[in-house]
Amino acid sequence: MAESFEFTREVIINAKPEIIFPYLTEETKMKEWFGEIVEANAQPGGTFHIGTFDGMHCRGKYVEVKPYEKVVFTWGGVADLKPGESTVEITLKVENESTRLTLRHYNIPHQKGADSFGEGWKTHAFPLLKAISEGKKVDGLCFESGSECGDGH
Repeated sequence: MAESFEFTREVIINAKPEIIFPYLTEETKMKEWFGEIVEANAQPGGTFHIGTFDGMHCRGKYVEVKPYEKVVFTWGGVADLKPGESTVEITLKVENESTRLTLRHYNIPHQKGADSFGEGWKTHAFPLLKAISEGKKVDGLCFESGSECGDGH
């Protein structure tokens, strides 16, 4: 079996899981921070698609959806990954008045992809998700034409 890579990232969001969860599963909410194009059928086997108008597309399928606790979807189509080639698992745990979001991204076939995704989630996606979940206005999207999530735009 070929070697694969993974990473885990965490962020504390000052919002309840009931506020955060729709931003991971509902198309209209996901379009507020995640991508210009969003197709989300958040049930096992349902479509997961985030994209840009200029042609970048990340595609996969939802694997597991536990309201307010956990979302798992496959991920690929960017950074030399085939659609659905890797897996993203997000868990939400209440901590005091906040929520600890833990993201594990695994089955990534090469270190370059793991490094790129790890940085993108931490420096670009998480700040957008945190801001929107906390009721702030976000400036831009994770997947936006002319930029790639994590490239500093």
